[in-house]
Amino acid sequence: MIAELRALLTVEHEPLESIRPRGGAFCVSLRALVGPAGAPGEESFDFKVCSPAWLEYELDSHAIVEGRFLLIARSFDPQRIEDYVRKRIGQTSGDDWHTIAGEIARWAQWEFEDYRP
Repeated sequence: MIAELRALLTVEHEPLESIRPRGGAFCVSLRALVGPAGAPGEESFDFKVCSPAWLEYELDSHAIVEGRFLLIARSFDPQRIEDYVRKRIGQTSGDDWHTIAGEIARWAQWEFEDYRP
């Protein structure tokens, strides 16, 4: 079984093309909707795409900046970001969905992370 990117949006469900960061400092929260390739269903995985300039700004304000679920890009290029995410998700495989979701959850926050029935 392999994973498939169904959609990549902001966490407010806006298309990436609607984002126009001003200047070099940006940090945008994104949501990837991912499901098993060729099968129904999808779950969300959230992460941020931030610039090195944003990181510098944050480090000027705070002694430590947490980096989990953070991708670093010099510019906010929607197509390049989607290509990267699509490729990374497409390379994820496993015997079942839970295994696949766990792999993706290493770099994006899975909506069911820490879920207990």
